[in-house]
Amino acid sequence: MDSAFMGWDVGTQALKAVVLNEAGEVLWEKSHPYPIGSPAETWFEQEPSTWLAAYDAIAEQFVAASLPVHLRGVGFTGQMHTTVVTDANGCPLRPAILWSDQRASHYGPILIDRWGTAGTAAVGGNYPLANFSALRLLWIRDHEPRIFDNLRRVALAKDWLRNQVSGSWATDVTDASGTYLFDVARRQWASEWAQHLGLETSSWFGPAVESATIVGSVMRGPECLCGLPVVAGAGDQEASAVGTGVVSPGTLGISLGTSGVVFMPTGEFQPPRHPAVHAFCHAVPGGWHWMAVTQAAALCWRWYRDAFFPGLTYSELDQRVAQVSSDGIFFFPYLQGERAPLMNAQIPGILMGIRPHHTAVEIGKAVLEGVAFSLYHAWVAMQEDAWPGLAPRVVMTGGGSASPVWAQIIADVFGQPVSVVGDAGAAAGAAWLAFQGVDKHDNPLPVKPLTSYEPGPASPRYREDADTFIRWAERLNQAWQDEEHRAIRSR
Repeated sequence: MDSAFMGWDVGTQALKAVVLNEAGEVLWEKSHPYPIGSPAETWFEQEPSTWLAAYDAIAEQFVAASLPVHLRGVGFTGQMHTTVVTDANGCPLRPAILWSDQRASHYGPILIDRWGTAGTAAVGGNYPLANFSALRLLWIRDHEPRIFDNLRRVALAKDWLRNQVSGSWATDVTDASGTYLFDVARRQWASEWAQHLGLETSSWFGPAVESATIVGSVMRGPECLCGLPVVAGAGDQEASAVGTGVVSPGTLGISLGTSGVVFMPTGEFQPPRHPAVHAFCHAVPGGWHWMAVTQAAALCWRWYRDAFFPGLTYSELDQRVAQVSSDGIFFFPYLQGERAPLMNAQIPGILMGIRPHHTAVEIGKAVLEGVAFSLYHAWVAMQEDAWPGLAPRVVMTGGGSASPVWAQIIADVFGQPVSVVGDAGAAAGAAWLAFQGVDKHDNPLPVKPLTSYEPGPASPRYREDADTFIRWAERLNQAWQDEEHRAIRSR
């Protein structure tokens, strides 16, 4: 009977569970979907109760599977920045504000005006973007004062679910890094900074510990799970990095999930100069990383499929777009505003270059290319800060990486070989963190690439198109900001 560990991933669209053995092999996996609410434009929310219901459903499926394994530990991961505010018993006071929500975007400039760019970055190591929990808490204070007055605890997505399952109230250093209430360089709460903002840290979020730290045991679910040790876990990007082997400098991780992420371990804390690049603690003890996020990646492909070809599978779409050129069309994938490197929560998605002879299939090719260009734009912002000319090993994961057409485009745009690894990334990483915590080791998870893509003959053209995309993106961003400022002045 295999010794095994279970990882849970609170994703944006579904909860996923994975069972991993000590060789890093996925023995079993299940997912359970739940809805997303959008009460206003650029606002995105989710009921935490749907995560718990999904946990219960998957736990029942695990029992029904009668898997011949000896479970020894459990880990949790989930959507970073997603913020749950609760009473003293952990009962949510309102729907969770999702990572993609932009309602707090104007608080960043307010903090910069008051404390300056250097002053704010000196604490959190990052520019204060709308996605950070601190800004959401300030928004709740100003717009939902009754809820703020009754607030006693705050949790990131995976921490709330772990609390409901194990009773432990804590977070880990990776998710804490995304709150803007954490001293990333020292790996501890920035309590004095929080007091300046009128917020709390450890009394709300609980202690911030390393990802493989055991913080409790399972108390909810079937007998085969109850009593198992539970580790703190990690944010989904750091857990995915553990699950895909992106844990040391010299490796670049690209995630093609709902959002798109460029992830680079740094080995030591180094504040990036570009404000759109995050510097966070890694799930590896004593490790840090840089991360840049484009708000919509696979989300764009889903939007395209649903809008133009709702009856087709993604595989069928792949076959269609593989046969065509985008023929001068550029797609700017800002369906949820943009983080890196534009930092404009209001800019919309843009299709440019449309002519009468163009078809929906050519637009589809432009959508795939546009996301690849946007990821490259984020990488350029990251690369120019510290390591010009660096040619890291590129590892790609996420649902979008299952598209051979998309993977080849990214290899061509980046001009480097890309290794695609399994899609169990974040959940598998959470399970491996449980293995590390229970057995007290730091061995990396063995990762076997599914396939690799080399830059092809189209790479030089794609590199030129990427440069064109970047120039236009920056012009469009400036034009949109100018228009916003004019609108504000005219009110």
